[in-house]
Amino acid sequence: MALGLFTLIVKLSELLELKIDEATLLLIQVLAIVLAIPYRIFLHPTRVDATTRHIVAIGLGFYFSYYLHSWNVVILLIQALSCYVLIVSLNTARMPKVVFTVALGILIVANFREFLRGSSGSNEILSLMIFTEKITSLGWSIHDGLATDRTKLSDLQNQKAVRRIPTIVEYISYLFHFQGLATGPFCFYKDYIDFIEGKHLVPYKIIKDGKEVVIHKEPPVTAVVLQKIVTSIMIVAICAPLTSIIPLEGNLDESVLKSPFIYRMLYSWACLWFVIHPVYFLVWTLADTACNASGFGFNGYDTNGTPRWDLLSNINLKPYLLSSNLKLSIDNWHMSANRWLKYVSYERLPYQKQSLTFLLSLVWHGFLPGYIWFYIGGVTLIFTQKQGRYVVRPHFTTSRLRKFLYDLATWAGHWIILSYLVTMFQFRDNARIVKFGRANYFWGQVVMVILIILFHLKKPPKKLDSKDGNQDKTSLLGSNQDNSQRNKPVKGD
Repeated sequence: MALGLFTLIVKLSELLELKIDEATLLLIQVLAIVLAIPYRIFLHPTRVDATTRHIVAIGLGFYFSYYLHSWNVVILLIQALSCYVLIVSLNTARMPKVVFTVALGILIVANFREFLRGSSGSNEILSLMIFTEKITSLGWSIHDGLATDRTKLSDLQNQKAVRRIPTIVEYISYLFHFQGLATGPFCFYKDYIDFIEGKHLVPYKIIKDGKEVVIHKEPPVTAVVLQKIVTSIMIVAICAPLTSIIPLEGNLDESVLKSPFIYRMLYSWACLWFVIHPVYFLVWTLADTACNASGFGFNGYDTNGTPRWDLLSNINLKPYLLSSNLKLSIDNWHMSANRWLKYVSYERLPYQKQSLTFLLSLVWHGFLPGYIWFYIGGVTLIFTQKQGRYVVRPHFTTSRLRKFLYDLATWAGHWIILSYLVTMFQFRDNARIVKFGRANYFWGQVVMVILIILFHLKKPPKKLDSKDGNQDKTSLLGSNQDNSQRNKPVKGD
């Protein structure tokens, strides 16, 4: 069977013109969806005990790890086991900081090794990034559950608090479960244990037509799984042919570099939308589907009593595509990482919350030059857009037409400059980044610096009122809602 699966990986690599690592990742994600279906049916929490579900999830996870990581699985085991020893042996009050330092330190060493090798995005690094999220969040969850006064915790910290030390089987299952081994998504330990033990299927309350309704029925998964599978197929069918028409490397092609400046800008924009984005959409959708197919990812009911399967979703597509500033884009992109950063960093730092959380995100991603260029540009862009909103927006709030034109202009400008920064992010190495930047006169950085100077010199025409002052919360579509309010009564229409 092992030989057969490896042969299938090679054939898939040749068919789709993928690297072996990429073909392995794709096949493992598809296989996870296939195996998740009998896992949910035959190992349902009403049929078997939690230990059985843990053991099967671990066994399949190790089987997948053989193909994904080979002997590099040793790195994952070193991080997992060393941190578990710290979790069970250290004083709970200081344990999370030590665990955080050790887990992140091992990831940093692995990332530095990748940097020296001149590679990026290997399967073991992807899994190690997810492990780092899980281990560090678990450390803080145990701290919140055992060593902290509940009244001093935020809502999120109270929801995810863990009241006992996990057993080694529970811990390894949380890290290695087959649905989320390849690319995540990150999940909190409490949510995973609730799924394993069937506690996520408790009755839910909604308020509909002014009356409280209690829903006992277990939510079906067929429709949501099929919907996400169809979405994945559509992404491949529509965007795969475009990778040869507008490849990312085309940004450095002489024919593109000699073309008019506006053409080069539009080429980068097209690459972002039709080449770069679809890869992330596909990987995250497949990972989300595998979890949902096993019954994991249920997030309560909406106001109409429809089941929500977005607990583990990594992208909130409509708000993301309509975002007109980087903060909105970040809030709706790679949402599982955002939840982790908020939980272990932003909510716990006493000062410089945003800057230090950005720094943690950079360290977590790695040290490749493309990441550094992007994060420096990203911090600058957030500051530029914030200042621009404060100075410029009041001129456009006097009528609906002016407000619409402002939103349209900021949306277009945001995505043009973001495509420029993301292209640098994707190039990774400094030589290609500098070549791309020089050919485009480093226009992104120049424009942001000029705008910061102009916004600093010019005072706003009036002080923003409370409505206009809700910075970075609205875009063309209105407010962005948090989807983490699971198991809370909601008011219907």
